[in-house]
Amino acid sequence: MMGRRRCSGVTVAAAVATLWAAASAVAAPRFDVVPSQSSVTFVGSQQGEKFTGTIRSYDARIRFAADDLAGSSLDVTLQLASIDTNSPDRDQGIATADWFNVAEFPTATFRTVAIRSSPVGPVGEADLTIKGHVKHIPFPFTWKSGSAGATLDARVTLDRLDFGLGAGDWADDSVVAHKVEVVVHLTLVAAATAPAAKQRPKAANVP
Repeated sequence: MMGRRRCSGVTVAAAVATLWAAASAVAAPRFDVVPSQSSVTFVGSQQGEKFTGTIRSYDARIRFAADDLAGSSLDVTLQLASIDTNSPDRDQGIATADWFNVAEFPTATFRTVAIRSSPVGPVGEADLTIKGHVKHIPFPFTWKSGSAGATLDARVTLDRLDFGLGAGDWADDSVVAHKVEVVVHLTLVAAATAPAAKQRPKAANVP
């Protein structure tokens, strides 16, 4: 009997631990991007003149709750062929093998492996992959909740050489600056719940 009680106690404790772990693993609320009110841009400098590039096409999967950072995540896939620097010649150039090599690496990915709090706000610990190069970067951002959703804003500075961007003469900092500032503004709405499955129409009576 003692053995049964001890076994029962262990079983109950294991069940409680399993339920607690399952509850802790529930992801934070999901948000959808409002494309017309959002932007992902970068600011570079070519021969001393600044230019801005916009990544027109991307897929952002956002989950966030300030009180559940463990269940929060930022996961973005960027379509590099959609880069627009307001210069067709430059856009064609940065798609080549010396730069983004879009033919072989059509996308870049940004994925947080953790999000932590800091005195100035949340900070994502993220893996950024461009052209096959992976770099772990801190990603501080601001999150402002509203009645219909939220906004996410961030600025980070990257070194293009970390990702093999710009070979040969282009590697010279005086030709194209090594530092590139990435600016993110996302307007988000709470993701709609999946609609109920439609009932199949009843089969017509066949005489």
